[in-house]
Amino acid sequence: MAQPIKKVMMMGAGGLFGTRVFEALSLESSFTLSILTRKSSKSTFPAQYKVVQVDDDYPLDQLIEAFQGQDALVSTLPGRPYSVHLRMIDAAVQAGVKRFIPTEYGNNTCVAAAELVSLYGDKAKVVEYLKSKEDTGLSWTAIHTGQFFDWSLEDGWLDFHLKQERVVIYDSGSKPWSTTTIGTAAATVTKVLLKPEETENKPIFVASFTVSQRQVLDELEKATGSKWEVQKMSSAEALKKAAEMDNADYSDGLKLLILMLLYADDADRGADFEKDGLLCNELLGLPAENLAEVIGQVVKRKST
Repeated sequence: MAQPIKKVMMMGAGGLFGTRVFEALSLESSFTLSILTRKSSKSTFPAQYKVVQVDDDYPLDQLIEAFQGQDALVSTLPGRPYSVHLRMIDAAVQAGVKRFIPTEYGNNTCVAAAELVSLYGDKAKVVEYLKSKEDTGLSWTAIHTGQFFDWSLEDGWLDFHLKQERVVIYDSGSKPWSTTTIGTAAATVTKVLLKPEETENKPIFVASFTVSQRQVLDELEKATGSKWEVQKMSSAEALKKAAEMDNADYSDGLKLLILMLLYADDADRGADFEKDGLLCNELLGLPAENLAEVIGQVVKRKST
């Protein structure tokens, strides 16, 4: 039986998603929360939280020392280079950590997704490495949330552009994909740690809703009271365009490849968690969310 998790250390707590996860974990009074940072980091945290600094290249001996006494490690660091994550797993094993939550928080890293997006292939390697360490006493949970819906919508990441009231619809626009608001995605980390036995050594899939491009467009037109400009592109055209672009981390080429995981009609790359019966919302007690309400909130924020 998995033991209760009390002492939790975060890596990457100063990042876009990490700040939200840190906030969610800090609200759970049963956790003693601490943070691992690089010595060059400019991030600051409230004085009541212990901050452990290590050299920027994350040396193994410093990681082992930092992880001593921790029940769980939560990584929200960038997914690459994945060798850093493997080193952290090795350190966690040697330090006697009970649970490791790797940097996932995105789409299904199944074979079909990993073949298209090498970043997901690297994330899958990290999970495979965690599986190989199960007999050491280190357990793991990989959390899949799909894209962060409200953040991605507000940022134009999903190719819905609120300021211009313009959208690019790929293929039919009717392909369903699962997605989670960034707040619910962050809350999921806490929920997982509070249910260590039920979430031990398995992937956890959550979603605020499963939608299509056209459903999102319909709600955006209602919320804005405007008819949006619709541009069309086939997934074949998008993949050709992505192949001609830089596919490095945070690049437009990588973004376009990830969108094809969601939008392309001609392939199932595991983006519909609901269809595949993977959702764990009920297990974790996550709140029900409404697409129209979330879109209304995003539109309101962008207009102020």
